Amino acid sequence: MKYIVKLELKKPVIKSDYRRIFISFFKKAISSYMDGYFYEELYKNGAKKKSFVWSIAFNKPVFKGEKMELEGNEVNMTLKFEEQQTALIYYSSLLMMKNKAFPIGDNNEMSLKNIKMISEKDIAEDYAVFKVLSPICLKCHSRENNKDRYLTVEDGDFAVELERKLKEDIQYMDEEIDNLKFDLSSLKKIIVPVYGIKIPVTIGSFIVSGDKRILNHILKIGLGSKRNSGFGLVEQVV
Repeated sequence: MKYIVKLELKKPVIKSDYRRIFISFFKKAISSYMDGYFYEELYKNGAKKKSFVWSIAFNKPVFKGEKMELEGNEVNMTLKFEEQQTALIYYSSLLMMKNKAFPIGDNNEMSLKNIKMISEKDIAEDYAVFKVLSPICLKCHSRENNKDRYLTVEDGDFAVELERKLKEDIQYMDEEIDNLKFDLSSLKKIIVPVYGIKIPVTIGSFIVSGDKRILNHILKIGLGSKRNSGFGLVEQVV
């Protein structure tokens, strides 16, 4: 399920490390809905993995240190959910936030103006071109030194790790995932701030050919790590 959320800022400026703002917005919505009945399940320690992915589109952002200056106050969010129940919880929670000022620091506020469900067609072929709307984050944990490593398209094992993540998501299609063919030549590495830490991620567009069930999974569920934290959402362009 796909939703488009229209938001508005009091002032056309926001922190470059903006993902934490929207995660706090989600948490506020969930904690306020039905007296927080679903909050513990979704956000407390040991919470189940949330099956949704989201991206933010700003109006011509200009990066100035720790802030982004925008050409307008409007902000568009794209939300996609795997499970209907989770979608209903978030939709109902966000709807209750409509026209309520949410403080985001620096004497600025954000409010939700509209939320609308959008129909998204299934991919019918065994080929798709995807545009990355929120950067692909690929986090790998090393058991040898107990450290995390972030891969980008500049790393030789990027495609292999993408396939490994897909196998975690779809545990019955290993052979079909092994047979996927990627063209990653239009992707590039960038650095983004996340909770005060700068991490390398990947943006651009890419081509995948293979089983259409996997292509639809990528379209609807996203790709990579930290998808419920504002990473990995893609749209089909061809």
